Amino acid sequence: MMDLVNHTRDARCRQVISSRDGANWGGVMKRISRLGMAAALLVCTLSPRMAWGQVGGYGGRGRGMGGLDRYGPPAPKLPGPELDGPPDSATARELLGLTQDQAARYAQAYDSFMVATRPQRDSARLATDKMNDRLDSGDLAAAMFYAERLQDLGKYLRNRQDKFEDDLKRLVSSDQMKSYRRWKDEQDRAAEAKRREDALRWREAAFGGERPAMAPERKTVIADAAGVAHADLGSQAVRVGRTVYVASQLAVDSAGTLVGGDLRNQAERAFANLTTVLRSAGASPQDVVAVTIYVANYRPADFATIRDAGALYFGPNPPTVTLLGVQSLGREGALVAVGATAITGASGFARGSPRERER
Repeated sequence: MMDLVNHTRDARCRQVISSRDGANWGGVMKRISRLGMAAALLVCTLSPRMAWGQVGGYGGRGRGMGGLDRYGPPAPKLPGPELDGPPDSATARELLGLTQDQAARYAQAYDSFMVATRPQRDSARLATDKMNDRLDSGDLAAAMFYAERLQDLGKYLRNRQDKFEDDLKRLVSSDQMKSYRRWKDEQDRAAEAKRREDALRWREAAFGGERPAMAPERKTVIADAAGVAHADLGSQAVRVGRTVYVASQLAVDSAGTLVGGDLRNQAERAFANLTTVLRSAGASPQDVVAVTIYVANYRPADFATIRDAGALYFGPNPPTVTLLGVQSLGREGALVAVGATAITGASGFARGSPRERER
């Protein structure tokens, strides 16, 4: 189509230049200008997305999305690890090798921090759910409103966590602080991976739910989560696009030692390890769509124990669950193993959304 426009313009220019009425170059250029404007209008009519990409896209207060390109609009940069806060007391004790006195002081500081920032973190979760719901319905303007709210909350929480970490330096040694920074680097890498997945959701919404052109999804091995022992065989977790596959987790500590002598304690630790690995991959328990649980020498009475240990996963909008009784597991003395599949951002998909009802 553009070749036709250019050909028509060139022919028209030759006609004007060779005309007998002695038109001067000013007249020629005016006609060329008019033809150029007509061509631009034609492009806008045939490809409004292209025109939108040139003019600009969604956004507000200078923090929104830029123009559309062939991959859709870039997603707003949303907060990451600061929404969850620093590692909890049990994780920090093991991760940093805290002494009993350090652990007590850390627990006090952590509890104070979490209580003080709970309103902001609760608001951030609510804003995330509403933003994802608006994305699902294709309302980008409303989604952007909640995204900007999230950015404000993230900035506040990031500043509060920076203050927490400044105080932490006076509590722990330099080597312990290095361990903390390594943990934080892992969280930042996971958050960056999740931002790339978020970008796809925004682009899908911009294209009316159609998947825009993009590079093929690749398998990415997730680095071992802090506080969880390296898998004896294979990887702790693998990501393909928005999907995270987590290997079955046993009740082991960071050194790989089995902890807990009964099913309840082992199940609680196995689910805790599962949560840690999910978060290291940029997912959360609410993103889990399928859970597989293996119980050695399973008895029907074990059902309630498993349900209580995994209560975080079995709340509203639960995943599919497969509970299998097996003769034994891959570690001597292991009583339970828990694996999962998660789709990052899945927690925001509402039941019976408009798009789902249209199917």
